Amino acid sequence: VYHSATGQLIFMNKYHGRKLSLAGFKEALCQFFSDGRVLRRELLTPVLQRLKEMRAVLEACESYRFFSSSLLVIYDGAPPPAPSRSRPSRGGEEEDEEDDDEDEDDDEEGAYGGRRDHSGSASPTVDVRMIDFAHTTCRDYGEDGIVHEGGDSGYIFGLQNLISILSQLEEHSND
Repeated sequence: VYHSATGQLIFMNKYHGRKLSLAGFKEALCQFFSDGRVLRRELLTPVLQRLKEMRAVLEACESYRFFSSSLLVIYDGAPPPAPSRSRPSRGGEEEDEEDDDEDEDDDEEGAYGGRRDHSGSASPTVDVRMIDFAHTTCRDYGEDGIVHEGGDSGYIFGLQNLISILSQLEEHSND
């Protein structure tokens, strides 16, 4: 994790993560979503949205099992851009510093590749991906003699726990 406020790069390997208690895991998440000084609250909502979308897709998947796969959560470590300021136009009205054609679509790419919301401010760039599929199996995989029924309850359980922890973090960060 790059902490932009302090210029520090924080690195923890998988063995560190395996030793964490629940409280230690929550603290590691706070450190992951920090700029080195404060929690970057603007990252939590889009990460939670992606996790919830992923959970919904996995709940609908029949017979898939994701043994030893991982979640990759990434975000742009650059500080959030300052809100765009308005400047007077030649006709005396205020005009955004952005190009006019950028305002045509509220969902187009914004600064740092973020998305523009309805207020015109850019939301942060985040992504959540499932990775490491070497041990994934499903009904149509001919080399696996076991056919699993229903969704992958273990993976869904883990996603739900992560969603719950991040939701708590988001709630407490607004206090």
